[in-house]
Amino acid sequence: MNELLKKISYDLYLVLLVVLTFLSFIGILTEYLLPLFIVIGLASVFTKRNVLYVLPIAFFMQMSFSDLRDDIKITTIYVSVLAVLIILDIIRNRKITKLGYLFIPLAILSILSIITGINNPEIFTTFAGWIQITSVLGLYFYFINTIENKEENFILMSKLFMYLSLLVTMEMLYYLLTSDLEVIQVIRQRTINLGWENLNIIIYSNIVSIPLIGYLVLKSKVKVPYMILALISLLGIFMTLSRSSILTAGVFVVVLIPLIFILEKDKMSLIFQGLIFIMFVAMGLYFLEQQSIVSDYYESLMNRDLTYFDDRYALLEIAWENFLAHPIIGNGGLYSSRFIIAATGGSAINYHNTIAQASTLGVLGLIGIGYLFYKKTKLILMSQSSFKWFALILIYITAFVNGMLQPMYFYTSYMIFIFLIIACIEVTVETD
Repeated sequence: MNELLKKISYDLYLVLLVVLTFLSFIGILTEYLLPLFIVIGLASVFTKRNVLYVLPIAFFMQMSFSDLRDDIKITTIYVSVLAVLIILDIIRNRKITKLGYLFIPLAILSILSIITGINNPEIFTTFAGWIQITSVLGLYFYFINTIENKEENFILMSKLFMYLSLLVTMEMLYYLLTSDLEVIQVIRQRTINLGWENLNIIIYSNIVSIPLIGYLVLKSKVKVPYMILALISLLGIFMTLSRSSILTAGVFVVVLIPLIFILEKDKMSLIFQGLIFIMFVAMGLYFLEQQSIVSDYYESLMNRDLTYFDDRYALLEIAWENFLAHPIIGNGGLYSSRFIIAATGGSAINYHNTIAQASTLGVLGLIGIGYLFYKKTKLILMSQSSFKWFALILIYITAFVNGMLQPMYFYTSYMIFIFLIIACIEVTVETD
């Protein structure tokens, strides 16, 4: 019994955070969540728990309050509390001993984010871009010095993102079911609003979770529950009706299924459990279609005109023209695109493309991004764990498949997710 509780203790911990956060989101525990999270955080710090018990508090907290994004007071309090917990954890439990394998490429991008301000008429925009890169560098430095050298961290981290995606899907379903409009109408109009981020960004934890749940499927004997949880995560992605996110999810499925089959030792068990899962999905789709939900959703997806990219091409042309105007050090940094596009009469705030967004740092910035990807790939391939293949799939597909239509790589939340995953790998390999 004790062995079982020890094995599922992290799951129980994350389930507790999911329940508390969801109750806060729907207005039941909103006033009490912060004190509860402070108590949980202090308990984790003073019992010297794995840092992967402390970090979930930060991730769940941002999803706990439907007006969080627009409430500066609450946001400031939340950030201050998290900063105190991190500082306490470092002082009590951690030793700062290394810069990290990716410190130099991230530092280069941080420096370039300041230099590019020479060509920016709005200096605050340059500063905001610098803050983004530098904060990611600081968090990576924290991760690399606090995460323990344990392969079980791959399991813990995968479960963390799995439960984050479960929470996001629950919040989206709650929004749909409490809306005055019909469910399919809300999805069709893309009006799901959780308050703490916009529709394209709230789903990033779901996107990141898919390859990581794939790793959990590989490592577990009983695979069907993880397959079902992956389906719930995919459900959240489908509800956004986002072309880039759905395309990314589709590519994930196409790549992950053969990878898991190749790496799986007990292939007959995988096939048998896979067939059970397919039967479950087929029955679910059948019952949903009795209410015309599947066909209505398909019609809504097709009505998005999946082949229309004229607006994206227009943004790429703007990015190219401004790159040519300042080819060496760029035109103001990662956030300068909103002003450049506005000057042309456009309403977008970014170029909706990873490479185009990186071009705001000029040729030097593009070289810096390329160097960072080279170092990340080399680092991940040093790992002896099968987790490395799931990490590579995650990083490259999200950055460049999703990155064709969204500058996903340069959203702070996504970058923090990615560098946490990389840090978990780095501490298990020799990089000297």
